[in-house]
Amino acid sequence: MVPSTEEADETINLCAHCRNSATQLCNGCHTAPDAEGGRVESVWYCSTKCQKADWRFHKYDCKKAQARRSSVRAAETAKLAFFRLYKQIFDLDVLGVEAKGDTLYVREGPNDRSILNPFPSEHLKDEQDKQAAMAWMNCGCSEDYVQVLVEAMLQHVPFKVAEVLIPKVKYLRRVVVIEPNGHESDSSKLEHVIFRITINEDEDFALDVTSAQFGFYDAVTPWPSYQQTRIETLGRIRPLKHLRDSHRLPSKDFSSKRGWDATRKALNGQFARIFGSSAKSWQVKNGTFSAMLKLGEEAFCERQGELLDFIDERIGARMKQLQDAEDPWKEALRLEV
Repeated sequence: MVPSTEEADETINLCAHCRNSATQLCNGCHTAPDAEGGRVESVWYCSTKCQKADWRFHKYDCKKAQARRSSVRAAETAKLAFFRLYKQIFDLDVLGVEAKGDTLYVREGPNDRSILNPFPSEHLKDEQDKQAAMAWMNCGCSEDYVQVLVEAMLQHVPFKVAEVLIPKVKYLRRVVVIEPNGHESDSSKLEHVIFRITINEDEDFALDVTSAQFGFYDAVTPWPSYQQTRIETLGRIRPLKHLRDSHRLPSKDFSSKRGWDATRKALNGQFARIFGSSAKSWQVKNGTFSAMLKLGEEAFCERQGELLDFIDERIGARMKQLQDAEDPWKEALRLEV
């Protein structure tokens, strides 16, 4: 049973057990998401005695609500970690940005796409613009990071996952990159890829951390809503036993190749492993993710920030190796870090 907390409220709340006036909330499910994208109804008690007596009736719904909240928090953490990483490894040489109607145009400069490009803060000042630019064409890459962190954080939550291919998306906003030769690259015209996660046996959610490129900013959306608002054409759904099944590490022959694609694929694998090792190391000093995900909102956000800072430090150390290397390309293709 999860302890309750007294909370002042102008309305008269009734005890879930005896129906008398109540001032104590069940902390386990308070403000937790429901299966439709809203919030579960708060459960009130007049005393600890009534809460204990009611636990056998409330336990099932409370545990389901906790699983949803843990899943959403893990996904949001993975999304924040992804954007923090991509701010460090942004690969576009941006000359300018212009918003017209439902399109964010990003004009690309002549410099080769490189893992060491500085983030163009002078052009991308709006937070939604930043997310949209970093998410552009990176849905596949994001899987490498999301899978590792979400899996580590949800070890206590039984779930199933599938990879979903979306040949044609719906969008509220799109990102178009104008390349130096004038060619326009529009990710809304290309196949998008996301995860579909099933928790509580029959509740499906879309996990999409790069949806900002299409004008959506939530990492987790109930599957029926996602299908209706985000998918024009639904493609193949590939069941996965484990998130790690989709981890696309670079093949051995990448060590003999050079170029942006080989470098990025090699580094995706390296940074994903850093995400995983950081998650393990952080728990040794700070306690389990299971406990962290059950914290109140303020305490959780504080812990989440500490975790993200910890991952940043590890990523920063690898970035320094690249920057200090005589041959950054060769160093980037070194698979073992």
